[in-house]
Amino acid sequence: MPLPAPFSRSREAPVAKDADTRLDARQAAATVVGRQSRFEGSLTGAGAVRIEGALKGSVTLEAACEVAEGASVEADLHGTVVRVAGTVTGNVSASKLVELLATAVVKGDVSGPALHVVEGAKLEGRVEMRSPEGAAAGTPKSR
Repeated sequence: MPLPAPFSRSREAPVAKDADTRLDARQAAATVVGRQSRFEGSLTGAGAVRIEGALKGSVTLEAACEVAEGASVEADLHGTVVRVAGTVTGNVSASKLVELLATAVVKGDVSGPALHVVEGAKLEGRVEMRSPEGAAAGTPKSR
């Protein structure tokens, strides 16, 4: 039976070999920007975030970040694992893994030690593969 958790796997999600890179029920979002919500500003924290609505500004997390299908983000995103199924205009970086699912549209640069792109995802920008140490040290640079 599939888990209804915010980070439950869909058919487009990759099978991560490292348990630390998987988004699952153990990493349930501490903060959710709901479908009918709009957030403007800087969002920082140690808990996971799921964006279902609109967000404009910046997101810097010491945890996972998920941009849900239908969500619209105008921000630079940084987290341990960043999973995108919606639209992001801005740079995306992760200290462990960036996942672009089939419905993802990213207009910006992507960086991290690991990248998984599902067929159908759209990326308009550069990709920089960094060591885990380098990825953890830096947040994305604004375009």
